[in-house]
Amino acid sequence: MNFLIGGILGRSFLTQSVKTFFIVFFIVFSLDFLIQIISEIEDINENYSFLSAINYLLLILLGRACEILALCCVISSILTFGLISDSGELTAARILGKPLFSTIFDILKPIVFFLLLSLFLLEFVTPGLEKKALFLKYGNSINSEQIKWVTKNDSFAKFKINNQALEDVLLYQFDLDKKTQKIISSEKVTITEEGWNFFKPKDITRNKILSEFIWQDGPEYGFKDKLGRKEMSLTQVYKILDDAGPKREKNMISYEFWKKLFEPISAISIIIFALAVSFKFFGLNKNLERLMFGVLIAYGFNLLLKIFGNIAIINGFSPGLAIVAPSLVLMFIGYRMFRNQ
Repeated sequence: MNFLIGGILGRSFLTQSVKTFFIVFFIVFSLDFLIQIISEIEDINENYSFLSAINYLLLILLGRACEILALCCVISSILTFGLISDSGELTAARILGKPLFSTIFDILKPIVFFLLLSLFLLEFVTPGLEKKALFLKYGNSINSEQIKWVTKNDSFAKFKINNQALEDVLLYQFDLDKKTQKIISSEKVTITEEGWNFFKPKDITRNKILSEFIWQDGPEYGFKDKLGRKEMSLTQVYKILDDAGPKREKNMISYEFWKKLFEPISAISIIIFALAVSFKFFGLNKNLERLMFGVLIAYGFNLLLKIFGNIAIINGFSPGLAIVAPSLVLMFIGYRMFRNQ
């Protein structure tokens, strides 16, 4: 228990960190929610009433909270560090022999908890709520008439989505020279463990009715989901990644997977670096400067990850490395800056 609380000073720093986080979260979340309200009011029509808009907002509430949580953690950590520095508590703690890293650890304890809680909610709770919200808002316009394409290895499939099966399916298979080898059509396709099972398949290239046809390489996950990869759980994204076709598409899905998985580590890296810079370059009563720096470094680092991610996708190297490496480098720089102070 003493490890979690950290004694009297540790309890004080931890309490200050929690208070600051909730204040920052309330302000940022209120602003974000206000923007969402304005956006939904603009979308109200005869098929989407005001009451439906309210229900939609309530359903996406938790997802929006998880989305802004990492930014709130960065800002609140910097402000907490500044507050205990301005109040003299940081100096008193160092005089009493409390290491600087121990103080930072006390500040980060609730932050790590909130980040892990966010990861848990994004995995097990928010995807279901997002699906309900999507159906509530777009249920009348999303139907089986929407044509989709999937690709796997040297095959392409065009189809319409039905709740129970796929309809009006055309499967194009190519040889190594990229020439058409087969074109198989079917009014209905069911997905089984063996693959895509075609009902009354027809080989159009030979104008022949086949007794049976199973596309064994057919993907099992992802193409029927109405959620974007950003709203999907890590498990869903991983299943799609395992089933993905071309390397570029696989890299795009891999980037989204590693970005979700390592978001807590990226946030902690930003916090450690920002605290180190704040401690070294900002004096007393500079909380506004610390706040601006925290927001800029958070958005700047997120942009940097997107740049590295796109480079990885285009050039074919690991998107996971493009996410992890900058985070670890930033954390190491912050650590060295603390060590030299």
